Amino acid sequence: MSRFPGFPLYDAASHLEEQMDADGYRAVMEALAAVPLEQDDIDRDYRVTFTYLEDFTSVPGTYNRFRSEVQRFLNYLWLVAGRTLDQVDSEVVASYFKFLKNPPASWIAPSIAHGFIDKQGERVINPRWRPFTDQKSKGTRYTPSPASLKASRTALSSYFRFLLLRKVLAEDPLLQVRRRDTLAKSKALIEHSEDSVRRYSDWQWSFIRDALEKVANENPMYERHLFVVITMKTLFLRFSELAVRSVDGELRTPRFSDFRKQVIRGEEVWTYYVFGKGEKGRSITCPDAYLDYLKRWRAHLGCDTPLPLPNDSTPILSSRKGGGLFPRQVHRICEEALLLAADAMEAEGFLDESKELRAISAETHYLRHTGASQAIDAGADIRHISEELGHASAAFTEQVYVNADQNRRRVEGRDRAI
Repeated sequence: MSRFPGFPLYDAASHLEEQMDADGYRAVMEALAAVPLEQDDIDRDYRVTFTYLEDFTSVPGTYNRFRSEVQRFLNYLWLVAGRTLDQVDSEVVASYFKFLKNPPASWIAPSIAHGFIDKQGERVINPRWRPFTDQKSKGTRYTPSPASLKASRTALSSYFRFLLLRKVLAEDPLLQVRRRDTLAKSKALIEHSEDSVRRYSDWQWSFIRDALEKVANENPMYERHLFVVITMKTLFLRFSELAVRSVDGELRTPRFSDFRKQVIRGEEVWTYYVFGKGEKGRSITCPDAYLDYLKRWRAHLGCDTPLPLPNDSTPILSSRKGGGLFPRQVHRICEEALLLAADAMEAEGFLDESKELRAISAETHYLRHTGASQAIDAGADIRHISEELGHASAAFTEQVYVNADQNRRRVEGRDRAI
């Protein structure tokens, strides 16, 4: 096997705490000391990535994928690009993805090998470990699959957002690559991300929100359209979750009392309790910015208080007969709202975008997907978003959405933008 110049950095999840307690294995620290770059920067890169990986140890599949990618990236960054994390930019990332498609033979192992092994009572580097594994028949040139490249982008997207939060990076280099590659399509309606999430682009969502606020300001009859769309997008709701539905054999109407106030660390945090698929209840964090829209809706209805009291039994969306709206009615309101936004696009000359929005105006799940995607893009923890979406597991959410960085669920939820 050809000599590989790099080395593994982080042990398996079951050994990571041991590695942290030891302040890094002796073999790794010796290897780091031999990297021909500023040692303070190398030490920072190593330790900040330790912190990043630590939060994934309870999800083994995610931990293993992310550990594999960041180890590979750091080996490339230090030994090939000759840079440290604070020097990563779009050119480094673009070059790295070219490297992924055609790595040197010395970086490839014929079979999976653990990064560390036990020797005389300590964990040491396994000399057989390599960043890439090719288990195909001999003589076949290594070729990464599209799924493998997508997994690399997903992991790095999460990693770079974490580094942004830690102020190691000033800008997201992967986002810079995407912007450069999609400049000609910057105003396309649907942002087809690597995970194929059907969502609105940031530009389109901003237009939809602004258009609905404008028509509601001009005509109060559209206040309900504004509130429904903002609520579905911001709280990751299905349209049926704002409607009357059967729960345990009885019809349940969403009421303002489903909005509940908690006090966490001395600060008020609002949540919305909802029954989703399978009649399962879940609690969703209401961002601070959302509360202004809730107050606006309640003011339009003439409610006594800006925010709901615990005993407020008023239906959130009242029918003419005094009860709540049914799913088909809520769906129609969403569709009408999106058509209003399409009209505004057309009036401002965005003809192609208007036609596309009309074509999918009935697909109201775009609101839910957009809200969750933007929250993850902003650095929300994938596990917390999974809970608020009502998914059975974070692994399922990870398959659908780009992975997230680590923050605390309620605190990060309050900071989500409308």
